Formats: sequence, structure tokens, C-alpha cells
Amino acid sequence: MKRIRLLVLLSVLAVALPVGILSGVAKATGSSGTSVSISQTADYNLAGTSLDVNLLVRCTGGSGVAQVTVNQPQPETGFPDTTGTGFNPDVVCDGQTHSVGVTLIGTVYDPGRAYAIADVTAASGPGHAEKWITIFVN
Repeated sequence: MKRIRLLVLLSVLAVALPVGILSGVAKATGSSGTSVSISQTADYNLAGTSLDVNLLVRCTGGSGVAQVTVNQPQPETGFPDTTGTGFNPDVVCDGQTHSVGVTLIGTVYDPGRAYAIADVTAASGPGHAEKWITIFVN
């Protein structure tokens, strides 16, 4: 009787173990892709003509490109609307989360709220994020 129970237990384990391993592998490969998030704050210098935005990016495939567009509407700015775009062509895509800086040059920003949109293009697919951020003076 004990041998039959042991054989049944071993049979169940023989079937369950590979299924469990395969489902773990499926979850790991299913988690690939590109993710991006925008830091809550950005800072400007050079009288507002240089804005630095920080991203947290996770992707695979070697390298990628990050693009950030920031729009600052009135009344945060004295201009009707301020919009600029910056790029970082050297995003590391090794499956780990990295801090990626993108600098927007030539647009005059003021301290206050602004709307940021970030897009990352990588071999693991596109990543997108957008949110309201706060610009402060560096």
C-alpha cells in the first residue's frame, strides 16, 4: 500500500514539476518589453533654455532611443505655450532598469507645472509614458 502511494505521489510530481517550470519560464519571457516612467520633477538652467528630464527605462535588445516632449501652458509660463523636444540616442537595453537623462535645449521654461511625454524605441518594443511634472530652477 505504501509503495502504491509513493508511486502515485511520484507520478503526480513527475507531471506537475515540468508544468510548474514551464509556467515560470512563460512568465519570465512574457515580462519582456519596454517600460518607461518619468520623474516627478525636472530642472532647468541657463535662464530656462535647458531643461533636464529624468526617465527610468527597462528594455532589451542592446540599445534604444528616448524622446521627451514637454509642454508648459499658461499661466505657468509668460508665453502662450512653451513646447520643446529632446532626444537621448544612447539608452542601455539590457533588461535592467536604468536612469536616462534627456535634455531639451532652446525652449524657455519657467518654474511650475508642465506636461511631459516620453517615448522609448527599442528592440523589445516601444515604451510610452506621460504625466504632469514640476519644473524647478537648478
